[in-house]
Amino acid sequence: MKRSDHTVSCSTRLRRVGIFDHESLRLGGSQLVVANMAAQLSQHYAVDVIHSGQGYTLGSLAKAFGLDLARVNERIVSGSLGSFSPPGLRMGYLRRSLQLDRELTEPYDLFIYSGHRVPPFCSAKRGLVYCHFPFESHPDYDLPRTDRWESRGRLDRWIRLRGYTWLWNRRMRGYQTVLGNSNFTSGWIERRWERPSEVLYPPVAIEPASVVKENIIVSLGRFIVTDGKNHALQLKAFREFLSTTGGNWRLCLIGFCTDLPQDREYLEMLKTDSKDIPVTFVVNASREALWAYLASAKLYWHATALGDESNVPPERREHFGIATAEAMGAGCVPLVPMSGGQPEIVEHEVSGFLCRDAQALLQYTSRLAGDESLCRQMGQAAKERSSLFCPETFNQRLSQLVTETLCQSRTKVQSRSEHSRPSFAHDR
Repeated sequence: MKRSDHTVSCSTRLRRVGIFDHESLRLGGSQLVVANMAAQLSQHYAVDVIHSGQGYTLGSLAKAFGLDLARVNERIVSGSLGSFSPPGLRMGYLRRSLQLDRELTEPYDLFIYSGHRVPPFCSAKRGLVYCHFPFESHPDYDLPRTDRWESRGRLDRWIRLRGYTWLWNRRMRGYQTVLGNSNFTSGWIERRWERPSEVLYPPVAIEPASVVKENIIVSLGRFIVTDGKNHALQLKAFREFLSTTGGNWRLCLIGFCTDLPQDREYLEMLKTDSKDIPVTFVVNASREALWAYLASAKLYWHATALGDESNVPPERREHFGIATAEAMGAGCVPLVPMSGGQPEIVEHEVSGFLCRDAQALLQYTSRLAGDESLCRQMGQAAKERSSLFCPETFNQRLSQLVTETLCQSRTKVQSRSEHSRPSFAHDR
């Protein structure tokens, strides 16, 4: 994995913090977390945002989330999008992989990994992981699922499992703190990584607006054919809702769409299928436009894995639900799946409705549409509930964790000074 490294040097002697956005091909929830981390920590530390350079620039990151990143440096590490899990136990590959990981992490007093996969081997003084969901697992979990595993001999399997487990333990020793973006994610971290993790909910910035609510249902989800946002299900449900209520309602589907032919075809198919009903498509909208739509809508629909929980792997469910919390902050009543991280956000029948399937979605939507007082009451409860996920809470806990981690680092370094620290070459 070839990496070209371009780093803006730091002019101060502040503690150095590197925040690595592993999967950085588009601006989304992961980048929101990274941007908030950088904005908060750059007030007290010399901060680098490290990414592949393919999805955004530091300027576009700041603009997308309305954050001040003027004190943050940008470090581009090309070729850093791949997995850090070793595909084999070949010594040549491992030596090269360890060297690349060392170049990535060693310059920092604290290296923060933000992503969905296993982090690199950490050579910084201290390490912290913010996991959005663990797509990759401990060898005990992953190896038996690989091709040819059952065809290998018993001794071969034992040797490989011991080797990969040794590498895993060595990798994870570099990270003193593991954070998950929800209880749902943290549960899977403990199951797949065999590590405890603390929950730190993502920061959800609310932009309140005094706008008269209209009979609008809004849904946020990328128009990407592989994302599983269930747009077709929502169109079918909305058509049935109109046929039973006869009300003057509109559905507004908001999302990002790439220029890839398959995604553009998917979007055009949805538009064609909804020509006979009042549906508005808002594609690649600005944040200001997004908040204008949320402010005017009464209801919010979310349909990822709706009704298919038993058939949808945890990777494809909503691991937290930033869009849900944003909609609630705008006073929309959320109607969301009873799965993933959504039940941590929405209190059923208090600040919204948790739906088991499309039929429940229709039932609760009709109930709200027919009771204006209930709709207003639950919209206010949703707004109050969203304050639990405010950036101030995120920033306060993040600062505490970083301070504690760096204090531990000083103690660790002092204890190591009595004994020479082995090099990577010696470790191998």
